[in-house]
Amino acid sequence: MDRAVGEARGEHVVHAPVLVDERDAVELGADDRHLEVVARARAIRDRELSRVRKRLIEERAYRLGLHPGHARRGGYAGAVRLLRTLLAFKLGFWAGTFASASLLKRAFPSRGDAESDEVRLVAILDGIELKSRAQAFRGGSMFTWLGGIAVDLRDAQLAPDAHLEVGSFLGGIAIRVPTGWRLESEVQSLAGGVAIGVPETEDPDAPTLRVTGFSAFGGVAVGAKPVQS
Repeated sequence: MDRAVGEARGEHVVHAPVLVDERDAVELGADDRHLEVVARARAIRDRELSRVRKRLIEERAYRLGLHPGHARRGGYAGAVRLLRTLLAFKLGFWAGTFASASLLKRAFPSRGDAESDEVRLVAILDGIELKSRAQAFRGGSMFTWLGGIAVDLRDAQLAPDAHLEVGSFLGGIAIRVPTGWRLESEVQSLAGGVAIGVPETEDPDAPTLRVTGFSAFGGVAVGAKPVQS
């Protein structure tokens, strides 16, 4: 014991030093009737610690919007595991997306300039802006991945049977055409947007540009606007 049993008036004084292991049960002998039996300290501490742990779990559950009963049944730990799994998946998805985009950018370089009659524009993790002055624009292809392409065709001359293939994934493509062109659009959209702002013309001989492709988590916009003089 860490102090004398009787400190006030000498009552219930232990005649000899006694060392009691708090984990072992004590069996009183015939000569030990003057000792008082009290509850073991370890059991008391266990009950107190259990209450403290319970209060901490309930407080954390309330902060996360969970019911305390769910937290006591392991719901709190399950919610934490789910959150970690979702976070790891999200980080892995974006890391894989950027890595794939970097490899694709090296494999498919962008080609075409203001004088080109046919272009193959690739914007991956960057942007391309082109103002075409082609004399017989036949079309070509445009592809974006985490990037953007803006092409102005209002100063270009359109060749017969011109066809432009577009593809946008987590990016955007904007095309300007002159008024008087006819546009045939076959662009499909998946969780993205396609906006065609070219008015219809009744001229059967109007230059015609056919645009096909897709937009996934991105956007494709084609609009007609007169050239500012």
